Amino acid sequence: MIAATALILAAPASAQGYSNLFVFGDSLVDGGNAQKFRRDVRGADPAPTAAGYFRGRFSNGFTFADYVGRAVDGGPAVASEYGGRNYSVGGAQAREVIGDASPSFAEQIALYDASANVFDSRSLVLITLGGNDVRSELERVATIPGYRPGFDATLGAMTDGLASLYARGARNFIVTGLPDIGQIPVVTQLGLPTLSAIGTGLSFNLNMAFEGLVGSFAAATGSNARFFDLFDFQRTIYADPARYGLPTMLDTGRACLQAPGAAPACDGFVYFDTIHPTTQIHRAIGRGLTDQLGLAAVPEPMTWAMMIVGVALTGGALRHRRRRTTVAFG
Repeated sequence: MIAATALILAAPASAQGYSNLFVFGDSLVDGGNAQKFRRDVRGADPAPTAAGYFRGRFSNGFTFADYVGRAVDGGPAVASEYGGRNYSVGGAQAREVIGDASPSFAEQIALYDASANVFDSRSLVLITLGGNDVRSELERVATIPGYRPGFDATLGAMTDGLASLYARGARNFIVTGLPDIGQIPVVTQLGLPTLSAIGTGLSFNLNMAFEGLVGSFAAATGSNARFFDLFDFQRTIYADPARYGLPTMLDTGRACLQAPGAAPACDGFVYFDTIHPTTQIHRAIGRGLTDQLGLAAVPEPMTWAMMIVGVALTGGALRHRRRRTTVAFG
């Protein structure tokens, strides 16, 4: 079993020659950092296994970062708190917000600086941020009369973050943009169509701004920086679910956890909880990303079952390599 697992974890080699994967982002790609940080301060578990969450992830299984990780590294994107290269933390905004419990893009880069990991010229950096920035602005729209949302600080943080990573040696980037925040159940279930429409508009606008930002960054630095339009890809999935191995009828209004007995399988559900997608949707996104990057196909579930064994076997070694960092939570 160990030999077979080693073979699974070692393959396939990246078609683009990427040597490893680094991840910065929010709960869409968090591999367990938020859970670990909360446990360290004896706070409430944000992704409890008893409720159906999978290994510290905000879903019922692996995230699209894990699926890209398999194509690049041969295994899931292990959280930095467990010795890996995934610095994303649930709740993170791209911009810095005073008193925010989750580390911003810049603060995640500081976590990278405090670790023993180092970019090389073939490292691939996956960045997924912006969703919480939109949620924060949408909340203000809903609660502050006359509030005018804006993302200058978010765009500044993304620009500075990309430049900081480039200065540290990163040369290959994939920025995913963000999903349609106006259509997540935590918003739609409020029964306020106008608010949902505003959320969709804000998501679209920030997504477009990210695309332009990435293009400008690539042109200015000569780096291999790409944009993956997660907002648009969400609609691609809905238009042809079968193409991604999903049921033709998808439940987009309810979360899997809101349907008794549906978890952990969550068949036919887009959302696991009222904010985050199921691992089935993550797998579809992972396929979209690997297709754009020219990487090998996302593995079937049985392959992942074998990989889980490999992760368990190597987890101890990873933990020994982890260096302590301090993150303050309010």
